[in-house]
Amino acid sequence: MSKKETIRTAVFLLLALALVLCACLVFDRKTACRYTEKINGFFNEPPDSMDLLCFGSSRMYCTMNPLVLHHETGLSAYVLATQQQPLAATELYMRESLRSQRPGVLLLEATMAFYDTEGAGDGALRDCLDPLPWSRSKLEIIRTLVPEGERASYYSPFRKYHQRWKELSARDFDFSWLRRRDPMRGCFAMDHPRPVNCRQWSYDGVEEEPIPEERLAILRSMKALAAENGAQLVLLAAPYEMVDEDLGCLKSLHRFCEEDGIPFLDLNLVYDSIGLDGKEDFIDEGHLNLCGSVKATRLIGGWLRSELGLTPLADAPDEEIERNYHSEVEPAVRRMERQNAEAAA
Repeated sequence: MSKKETIRTAVFLLLALALVLCACLVFDRKTACRYTEKINGFFNEPPDSMDLLCFGSSRMYCTMNPLVLHHETGLSAYVLATQQQPLAATELYMRESLRSQRPGVLLLEATMAFYDTEGAGDGALRDCLDPLPWSRSKLEIIRTLVPEGERASYYSPFRKYHQRWKELSARDFDFSWLRRRDPMRGCFAMDHPRPVNCRQWSYDGVEEEPIPEERLAILRSMKALAAENGAQLVLLAAPYEMVDEDLGCLKSLHRFCEEDGIPFLDLNLVYDSIGLDGKEDFIDEGHLNLCGSVKATRLIGGWLRSELGLTPLADAPDEEIERNYHSEVEPAVRRMERQNAEAAA
């Protein structure tokens, strides 16, 4: 093959690769939670600009609101959570995020440590894996979580989604998010309530239920990873309706954290202090809505500053976050304040 033919072949292969990558972007499954846009937005954040990175399942992205956190405390945060995110995948998310950020705290909503994720459903795995850019971490997650004979469509999502052509819309051809910061910094907030039966809990008289050692080993590995990067691993437990089924595991997790020196903020123990209302502050039995996330984030932010001494890296507020706060969150805050005033009267 001559030099000219070699160049032509190389150009053809590059063009073919570009077309495949564009096709993957077009046909990629677009979820209501916009995982692809939210995870991609993290990689558009300025390097070394985050005080706090948040990980875990949907309970994390419905509990921690970075816009509220920044407005109330000046701390900058990003939420890198996906529904039912397996604990092993979370550790690799942490590794990937630490390539560009040096936060003081890695905050993990830890209730996925109670659940068996070896047989995680295809939907949860897709939400976790598809949004990640190609990297060694993504390849490792695929090898760790996906059975060997099922990995091809995770390496090339177009194989999975090419039949979506009948449902394509203008949104599928809008690639502006590739260079954009996510307005909500990874969180997902819906501003409507659904009544749930939630309340404050105590672990008095609760018998511990052991957490499998392989999951505790992952938590220890996360702690070591955080320390290697000048950060501290902190665990969080969000409130949810069926928490009574997990009280034994939560009590075990408290003991584990005490023995291993890992700070643990269990919102189920301070539910009343947060001021949560089961009739107004949840979107469903497992997740807070916008008003609930405002209340929870205020408590989390105060705790991070008072108990851990976490302070903002930046002296000046992020103007874009402040604009988004005033447009996306402040109306809900004002409504909450009016309701509180009316209730007090």
